[in-house]
Formats: sequence, structure tokens, C-alpha cells
Amino acid sequence: MNKSVNEILVENGLDFTIEKLPLSGMVGKTVIESPYFGLYNSKSGEIIHSVKKGYTPSQNKDIVAMVLKGMAPFGDDLVINKAGALAGGKKVFLQLGISGQSRVGDDIIERNITIIDSNDGSTGLSVGVGDLTMSCANQFFKFYKEGMKFRHTASIDEKIKALPALIGDALGQSLRLIEVYKTLATSKVTKGLADQLVRHLVGIDRLASMDEIAELSGKKKNAMDTLHDMIRIEMAQKGDNLWGLHSGVTRWTTHKKSAPVRENGRIESAMTSTNYVTNQKSLEFVLEHV
Repeated sequence: MNKSVNEILVENGLDFTIEKLPLSGMVGKTVIESPYFGLYNSKSGEIIHSVKKGYTPSQNKDIVAMVLKGMAPFGDDLVINKAGALAGGKKVFLQLGISGQSRVGDDIIERNITIIDSNDGSTGLSVGVGDLTMSCANQFFKFYKEGMKFRHTASIDEKIKALPALIGDALGQSLRLIEVYKTLATSKVTKGLADQLVRHLVGIDRLASMDEIAELSGKKKNAMDTLHDMIRIEMAQKGDNLWGLHSGVTRWTTHKKSAPVRENGRIESAMTSTNYVTNQKSLEFVLEHV
């Protein structure tokens, strides 16, 4: 059973408000009033964004309440597993756990619907899937255009009306993605494909010439070596197949690849930033080799 709005806010660090404050500055001894306003995070004491006078900020309590209402038609099939703030409170995410688990080869997959909305107007309502491989805690998120229909200017009521349909779409997408994973698990990899994927993602692999290796920065060489190691570990567990290959990349982005050093920074990157892009490129690559 899902908890109350306030319980979810407090337990997940979302118990803050966004206040719109006037901005001003000094030019010499003269105070200049800005046409912009700062969005102030009441908990961190930081300005997270600047907006014009007509902007009305979102509040976490409204976003969580909206999601709970959007979930209501699905009863016990969905429950909020996790929630949190991204980028200092600019965005809010909620992960809705889907009842039951799926199996891909010997792996158990925990399936989630992932919802992102913003406090600062930077994104519209986004609904997608979020899978967790239980054996290694690798995470993979995928958002779809269907979940991007509503801009931040849409009212909460409009979003509430839209959410059940968007969640229903995401449930179907989640099942289809599991079938994709199963296809990957039965598709053997060709010799050297791991090297090709590493070069595709990092720009170089261990088959590079001595001259190319010598010119590498320490950061890029470490990324190359770490990704190779992650792929080796996952393929040893999952077999010489495309599922193991792709899982090596999600292991890298989940546990090792650089991400913002702040609260929820790693999940932020996996949902919305560079590690999200890396995971999508990996999935597209392995699907080309099925």
C-alpha cells in the first residue's frame, strides 16, 4: 500500500518548497532590479533557477499527489519504491515498482515505471521504464516520446488526467523491453564485438595501436580499461551473449562511470544525462547485432 504524500516527501528528502524571490544586483552604489526571479530551495538555501515574473513554480507535494492519483487506477499493481530530487531540486523523480518480477536468462529483473517532473520548468512530464537487474544492481532507464507530451505550463489537473494513460503505455513498453532482453540473452556475440562496443562508446579499445594508446589521457585510458573489465565480469556471469555485453555497459554506468557528485547524482546521470545517453547507445549497438 502506498504511503501518504507527506510520508513520501519526508522519507525521500523531498520535504522542501520552491519559493520565487525577486533578484537584484549592485552597479557601483546603485541597486538594479532584475526582471528575473530566483527559484529558491527552502531546504538547501540555494537558487536553483531564474525565471520571469509570470512563472509559477511547482511544488513537490503537488507532484507526488499527482502521481498517487495517476496510479490509483492500477491498484496494487504499482507501488512507489523510490523518490528523490535531482540537480539540487530542479527535478523530482518517482519510481513505481511493478508487481512481480521478470526473468532474463538467470537474471531476475525488477521492473519500474519512472516518472520525472521539474520544479524549475526545465522539463515537461516524462514517463518511462526503469529496470534493475537484481544480481548486480545494474540500472537501465528508457523514456519514450509518449511520456513527453505535457510541457511544464500544463496544469496539475491536466497532468493527472494524462498520467493513467501514460503509465499504461509504460507498462506495455516495460514488457516489450523484457522481451528484447530475452532476445539479447539468446544471441551469441561475435569475436571482437566487445572491443567494437568499447570503441563505439569511449572512442578507443584495447586493440588500438601503440601510438593511439600512448596518446591517451589518463582519464580516457581508465574509462577504456574499466569498461572492458565490466564487460568481462558481466559476460562471465551471463554468458557470451549480447545481454552480457550490454550488461557490462550498464554495470559501468551504474557503478563506475563518472556522475555528478551530489545527492542522487548517479541516478540523475542514469535518468537524464551522460550515462543515460551511454546506455541508449549501448542498447542500439547490441540490437544492430541480433
